[in-house]
Amino acid sequence: MAKRVKGVTERILECAKQEFLEKGFKDASLRDIAKKAGSSKGAIYVRFSDKENLFAALVNPSFEGIKNLLISARQEFLELPDNIKMEKMKSFSDDKVSLMIEYIYDNYDAFNLLTKCASGTEYENFIHELVEIDIEYNHKLFEDMYKDMPTSKRFTPELLHIVSSAFFSGVFEIVVHNMSKEDADHYIKMLRRFFEGGWNTMLKR
Repeated sequence: MAKRVKGVTERILECAKQEFLEKGFKDASLRDIAKKAGSSKGAIYVRFSDKENLFAALVNPSFEGIKNLLISARQEFLELPDNIKMEKMKSFSDDKVSLMIEYIYDNYDAFNLLTKCASGTEYENFIHELVEIDIEYNHKLFEDMYKDMPTSKRFTPELLHIVSSAFFSGVFEIVVHNMSKEDADHYIKMLRRFFEGGWNTMLKR
């Protein structure tokens, strides 16, 4: 087996990131990536089975990371004693959303690729996957907190999907619009205030 040259993988990944950001996944060229990396298509195929695998190498760690953040936050809240869930809901949610925003900016290049360049890959609906996780945990939460949920139809799966989808789509507008971290923090604060008003109305019996 041929020995891999040190640094080639890193150059390929950096050049691939720039190529995907410039052209999107569909129009990105492995030949151009190899040329910019001072390498060859063969060197790319040795390391990555195809273009989608190369794209995944750039985005998957960050995508899995934000999914794990979301799952951990939702599970942590579910495990709180029932008698303090309502009391802690706002502060807990504020803290966890802030952590998510920090994570996005710590991994900004990956989320830039996911948000703007993933069409044609398995990640093109990545927001939907986050929404599905959110719905699953919210459904469990409201079942525990509101025993009339199955009959009242206040929190149907369809409604939870619409609200969650609107929220997560809104969050990633900070990337779509290339906001600075400072502007993003302000935007998310206003977005949270808007959704809190809606949730407060729906949570009233």
